[in-house]
Amino acid sequence: MAPRHQTSDPLTNVMILINRLALGFYFTFAGISKFQMGLEQYYNIKFLSLAPSWLPDFFMRPYGYALPYAEVLFGVLLMLGLFGRTTATFIGLMLLSIIIAQINFGGFFHGTAVPGPYHANLLFFTLTLWLIATGSGAISLDGIIFKRNKKRR
Repeated sequence: MAPRHQTSDPLTNVMILINRLALGFYFTFAGISKFQMGLEQYYNIKFLSLAPSWLPDFFMRPYGYALPYAEVLFGVLLMLGLFGRTTATFIGLMLLSIIIAQINFGGFFHGTAVPGPYHANLLFFTLTLWLIATGSGAISLDGIIFKRNKKRR
């Protein structure tokens, strides 16, 4: 029987890898693009345009400035398959906050009023749920580390 963090089916492990790489790549480069834009410009133009008015400034400002760092960090961790379930959980929470901001900005059926691909965030969120359930898979640093630790016992 396979350990909880990985499946024994090779095809499933390849699919987990592909999804981890795609989601990790998306988040890593979303964070990098914010750094290239300049954090101040990103915060003042992009972030504040979606920030809900009911969100207090003492929470919004640190979150807005930390978001690019978190996107790069968790994107890289996801691509490596390190701390898979935890990483997927944090990415899911970031996606959920973005989805809430987009719904708050233009409603659920907003057409093209909301900047950015609304539907992509919903799909990415479902991917994070799948990665939380499956873990990083065998083709990951988690898979290698846990396999090595199992052999030591």
